[in-house]
Amino acid sequence: MKYGKYKITKEQQLKELISRVPPILNVNIVIVKKDKFLIGKRNLQRIDRVYPNGYPVKWLFPGGRVKFDEVPEQAAIRILNNETPGIKAQLKKLIAVLSDKGHDVRANGVSIYYLFDYKSGEPRANNQLTEFKWVNREDLFNINNFHSTDKGIVRELDAAIRTQNTTEDEILVEVDKNNKVIGSAVKRELHNTNKRYHRAAHIVIFNSKGEIILQQRSLTKSHGAGLWDVHGGHQVDGQTIEQTAMAELSEEMGITTNLQLKEVGIHKFKDQSEFYYLFYGISDGPYGYDRNEVEQLRAFDPEKILNGSYDKEYNIMPHILPYIKKLKDVWMGLRKNYSSRQ
Repeated sequence: MKYGKYKITKEQQLKELISRVPPILNVNIVIVKKDKFLIGKRNLQRIDRVYPNGYPVKWLFPGGRVKFDEVPEQAAIRILNNETPGIKAQLKKLIAVLSDKGHDVRANGVSIYYLFDYKSGEPRANNQLTEFKWVNREDLFNINNFHSTDKGIVRELDAAIRTQNTTEDEILVEVDKNNKVIGSAVKRELHNTNKRYHRAAHIVIFNSKGEIILQQRSLTKSHGAGLWDVHGGHQVDGQTIEQTAMAELSEEMGITTNLQLKEVGIHKFKDQSEFYYLFYGISDGPYGYDRNEVEQLRAFDPEKILNGSYDKEYNIMPHILPYIKKLKDVWMGLRKNYSSRQ
């Protein structure tokens, strides 16, 4: 039997693991709801069976072992469903990787922490966790018997939340070469090879004058920092591409408007392969934006972009030109209507 791309049986894999005495891989999930985090109390009956002499930990982030046939992101989703039933949340990004420093006497453990964005619901008691509570960052430092390893990531939570949409730790939907969903992966993995594929929503917004509204990408972006671009972002785990488009429009422009899908295509580069969904819409604002995502917004004349009039002053990303050409009937129609009203 094959496991993933490795031609090895489960028995052979177990023999290899036993002979090397490897660390045990754990996944813990941090669900954020505004400025509060969900922690739970372990089922004491289960603890007593594993630790007959007692176990001091009471409160911790939900978590568990990674199973033999799982990748860590799959384990995170399973833990969300099994240990926090009733909660709906979206897997956003990797926070940190820590050793448990011998806290678990059964094995040398390495823990991967993932950030989830809360959507709805409240957790129900289950076989793993019997009590829950939402606490803020300062509470996590002061709670008695809060897991010492979990406490080690508390100082990183603010940065993780602030940069959840701007770093290479974001969890994206992965698709195959036919654009069929096959799972999820960390962004940095998908941005380091053109043999794997992901999706992105690219959104072109025009105002009623027929001008195109571009954003200058945040200077903290890992790709294209400071360049002028259309709006949009990658499809993340738990969202459809249409939901991604609307969410990105809200975050990057502070607006909602009716979006039309123009086409689906592929950008294939040396280091990544991306299926793009080209949406367009019309809005006169008022515009607002997240400064973690966008430096500034500006209206440009599409015709002047095409003839190079802005080239000396603005570094506009090259894919903007074909998008403007594909949507020429839209902005030309808007310009005509605007002129007729003057």
